[in-house]
Amino acid sequence: MSNTSYETSKKLLIAGIIGCLLYVTGDFLFAATGKGQTTDTIGLFTRVAYLDMATWRMAASILCGFAGTLLYYMGFHRMYGLLKIHVTAPKSQIWVRLFRAAYIMGTVAWAWVHAMFMTDALVFKFVYHSYGEIQTAADIANRVFYANAPGMAAAYIVCDAGLTVIMIAMVWKGIIPLKNTLARILATLCNPLMLPGVVGNLLGLLPWPVNQLDHGTESFGHALVLMLGLILLHEMRRTKEVE
Repeated sequence: MSNTSYETSKKLLIAGIIGCLLYVTGDFLFAATGKGQTTDTIGLFTRVAYLDMATWRMAASILCGFAGTLLYYMGFHRMYGLLKIHVTAPKSQIWVRLFRAAYIMGTVAWAWVHAMFMTDALVFKFVYHSYGEIQTAADIANRVFYANAPGMAAAYIVCDAGLTVIMIAMVWKGIIPLKNTLARILATLCNPLMLPGVVGNLLGLLPWPVNQLDHGTESFGHALVLMLGLILLHEMRRTKEVE
């Protein structure tokens, strides 16, 4: 790496964190509801609240997913590059390869997933406004969602569940350099499904507007992964792996 690699790496990791925060914004845009607004669904996914949601919110959510994915790739690709330099033990390199598989799937999937959720909501909204039959509109929207569900499930398994397992393994195997057991325990929560998922589910049980804070916690978990990347970068600078 060049002499500017530390500063460049830091900027790219921060760019990735900003991308994940755009995902959080997109999640709020398509999921947050007003006081007293119903959160009922028809079928697995189609929410009645979409009928009253402004179209600009759905379009903005898609844009956040698109822009966020560009920045997500920049951050995670740089973290992968740092891991390739830092991890020299052959038995540990499997986790680096799995990390690469997870973020590549994320790069492919996240813009599409945001767009797909919102496209489904738009189908529901526009069919209902055109024909005035809520069950028919929901049936059509649900069919669109079910047709795309296998791809969404694959993205969730690889990018969320898979990345969670990978990061926990790298924390406890010492690949992510942390000073003590307490730091490792806290770092175990820095992934898409641990702290964000637990806190998000608990917040969802509280009254409005506090319950709205659960939206985007899963996306915030990806930002926490890149924060661990910053810890890795600082340690690599201390050990002269980067300058």
